[in-house]
Amino acid sequence: MTQKQRKIKKMQMGKQFRDCPACGYTDGFHNMLEKTDKPGLLRWYFICPQCSSIFDIGLTVTKGLKASAK
Repeated sequence: MTQKQRKIKKMQMGKQFRDCPACGYTDGFHNMLEKTDKPGLLRWYFICPQCSSIFDIGLTVTKGLKASAK
């Protein structure tokens, strides 16, 4: 099964990022992670469940860190 490639749209985040700028959907987003060239660093994208538009608000995630128990 092949997936249609969608353009990732860069967005500036205001007070919150909840409504889809492409179609107006108002109930939040699905998440998508993508590997980067830097080991352990992932880009964090948001996908509209209604129109499938993908948005980048500039977030990244570092994987592999263990929380310390206190």
